[in-house]
Amino acid sequence: MNEHRPCRCDAYLDGDRYDPNEEERAGNVRIVSTTEPGWSMTYRVQCAACGREFIVKQIDGPALRWEWVPRGVERKRGHR
Repeated sequence: MNEHRPCRCDAYLDGDRYDPNEEERAGNVRIVSTTEPGWSMTYRVQCAACGREFIVKQIDGPALRWEWVPRGVERKRGHR
C-alpha cells in the first residue's frame, strides 16, 4: 500500500473553496476530464506536484462550492 506524503494538495481536503479551474490556471493541478458543463459538474483532477488524483464535485447553492475526494476513497455519508 502506498502512503501519501504531505503535499500542498492536502489543503483541498479541508474546505470547499478550491475551484479546480482556478487551481489549474495557477499550475497546481491538471484537469483530466469533466462531465458536461453546468452548475453541478464533476471533475477528475491530478495534482501537479505529487500526481494524486481527485474527484471534484461542483455544488450549486448560494455560492459555488467544490467537494474534493481523493480518487478511490469513498465519500463520507451522513447518519440516517
